[in-house]
Amino acid sequence: MKFPNFIRIGILPLRHLLEVNYDSKGDVHFKSGVEANFIRVLSEFLGFSYQLVITDDAEWGQMKDDGNWTGIIGLVHRNEADIAIAHLTMSPERSSVADFLFYTVEENSFVTNLPGFVMKSLFYLLPFHTNVWITIISAAIFMPLLFMILRSKALSFHELLFRLFSILLGQQGYIASSELKCRILIGSWIIFSLIISSSYRTVLLSTMMVPQFAHDVRNIKELAAAILDGEYKASTSKGSVDKELLSRSIDESLQVIGEYIIEESWFSEDNIVVAPKYIKDFTAVLGPRFFFLLEYGEPPFTTKRIFKETISFWNVGLAIRKDFCCKKHIEKYITRILYTGIYKKFYEDELFKARLNFNWRDIDPKIKALSLSDLVGAFIMLGVGFCIGFVVLLIETQKVNLIIIPCK
Repeated sequence: MKFPNFIRIGILPLRHLLEVNYDSKGDVHFKSGVEANFIRVLSEFLGFSYQLVITDDAEWGQMKDDGNWTGIIGLVHRNEADIAIAHLTMSPERSSVADFLFYTVEENSFVTNLPGFVMKSLFYLLPFHTNVWITIISAAIFMPLLFMILRSKALSFHELLFRLFSILLGQQGYIASSELKCRILIGSWIIFSLIISSSYRTVLLSTMMVPQFAHDVRNIKELAAAILDGEYKASTSKGSVDKELLSRSIDESLQVIGEYIIEESWFSEDNIVVAPKYIKDFTAVLGPRFFFLLEYGEPPFTTKRIFKETISFWNVGLAIRKDFCCKKHIEKYITRILYTGIYKKFYEDELFKARLNFNWRDIDPKIKALSLSDLVGAFIMLGVGFCIGFVVLLIETQKVNLIIIPCK
């Protein structure tokens, strides 16, 4: 059977995939994009002209309560389009009303803004967690009290505190005692101080050199916990199958994310934006990883974080009417386009163009020279030490003035 000379194609305008423009008559035409070039090559091989049809509801397609379909799947189902393309996921529900011809695989994941850096002025507090700092301070206060209880010849509390603190800082500190229980106590403190001080120095170097992020969410489990705490939101497109996939998942974290998306109606504002140009802070967007790379770039030259975890794998295909005559012809040429690497070349060309359009000034370099603001913490500690030393000097001076020297 001869392939038709004219077909209708349902599309959704998508950046980097199906970019369109309108002529003076209001007709829509392809401008650029991976799948726009894909259709152009198919039309040249099969020798057909086409009319682009854009759905009014701006959705890929989902079944409504009355059994009808929305989006470009609905166009095919209602015979308003012969084929439809817009990086369509091949789901069992959609396959019941339209046939699909596979041409790529989609990996879905989340993307967020990279969080801001922690102030370098606080770098000296970062090596240990807050609970560790509280434990160290408690041990430093409790140990002198324990010494005062066990020693027969007790030193004052501030003298013991000063000597034990000197040992903790790796300085020379000595507490003389011939009693076995006190020697065991001193030995345990020396071992404790060695572990704490060496761990602090080791981690401190890494903390100073590697950027530290605030309110950082790196994986699905952390995202679910942040959503439960009310710190983060997650969104996806309204017509996507992802929300049902999340809510039906056996993974508890994905279930939490999916339930919140549905209950709170966390959907993209215009529904068809797979990768919004601007992502709000403390918001994770679910979508195809390859499209995120086109829109946001690849590390380290990006201001976004794409999760390494893959939520789902979906086959992506061209939707065709059930009663369309020439599916074998289209399938044959799609196979040729894939095997010859033409589709991959379209994607790499678009990826290259997207990289050229990146605003490199928005990228905060990870490796750079230390500035004065990075060393504020060190200067603050130095200033505090000078102030304490000056106060101690005044106290010692007053003590000397109060000493009565007997006359001979």
